Amino acid sequence: MSSHEWWEPVVRWALWVVAMTLVMGWLARNRFKARPQSDAWRLVHSTSTLALGIVCFAFFAGIAVVSNVYPNRTTTWWTTTLFVGFALMAVPMIADYFLARHDVSESGISYGRLTGRRGNLKWSELRSVRYAPVMKWFRLESRSGQVARISAMLMGLPEFARLVLQHAPAEAIESSTKPILEATASGYPPPIW
Repeated sequence: MSSHEWWEPVVRWALWVVAMTLVMGWLARNRFKARPQSDAWRLVHSTSTLALGIVCFAFFAGIAVVSNVYPNRTTTWWTTTLFVGFALMAVPMIADYFLARHDVSESGISYGRLTGRRGNLKWSELRSVRYAPVMKWFRLESRSGQVARISAMLMGLPEFARLVLQHAPAEAIESSTKPILEATASGYPPPIW
């Protein structure tokens, strides 16, 4: 083993961490971009979410195509399937950009699902409001069992949090979620990474 081989994986991982930190910071900062007053009550993804989804899809689909157009000894059905799978993992991110459009009001929230279906929840009918730190979303559940998931990546979260704190039944908001909602209402939404 030569003297420089031990640090090569360290440098690779360090570069990966730096790249991921920059990308996630870019996504997080774009949640705070100024929007027209007419969109103040609408929760939407920033265009950086769409851009990242398209870049990821194009990158992995491109690798799958190039590896089969210019075959080499590492090209197998398994590697092609893996790259196509990674490309397909970006599709929900792209779809969510178009479908996750939620409108909040003093009475409740009209939300969009990844399937394209829409739903409505009234604040007064909420049974549970909690933040899922692993999934990075707020989970709202009504007394009838209807569930809405509001991503921490959305623009407009402060208005959403303010309305939940004002209009949702106090007992519906989990104790660990209340400080997160208060911070979000103050302009400090939860981190996305």
